[in-house]
Amino acid sequence: MHVLLNQQRGFASKAMLETFIEFTFEAAHTTPPYPHPHGHTFKAQVILTGTPDPYYGWSHDFRDVEPVVEEVRKELDHKYLNDIEGLSMPTLENVTRWIWHRLDGRIAGLDRVVLRRGADGHAEGCSYRGAGQTFPAAAAG
Repeated sequence: MHVLLNQQRGFASKAMLETFIEFTFEAAHTTPPYPHPHGHTFKAQVILTGTPDPYYGWSHDFRDVEPVVEEVRKELDHKYLNDIEGLSMPTLENVTRWIWHRLDGRIAGLDRVVLRRGADGHAEGCSYRGAGQTFPAAAAG
């Protein structure tokens, strides 16, 4: 019955879902050319892709994903990023890659990590996909 309902809802066998889990953390760092430690509020999105389960319709059970993501969040939250192994130069781009590598191989369907810092209305960000993955081509203008 559920399989039939999901097929009626458009969950075809070749369909792909993109889901995400988001977390925030507060952290400080020092990066050239800024010699003084300073902090940011960071917001990370972990974006997953997968095919819909024929019964539930989801591509990932967040009960499996959340503990792994929470472990990474705790490694970053209220920390001085320069002191974390692998983050001696904790630029936005390097922190994004660091999060990816902490999750890669631990969460099926990991597509990309997006990291933003700053308040709404004035934020900077970076998106990272691991080696061998490509970003969609930019639309012709």
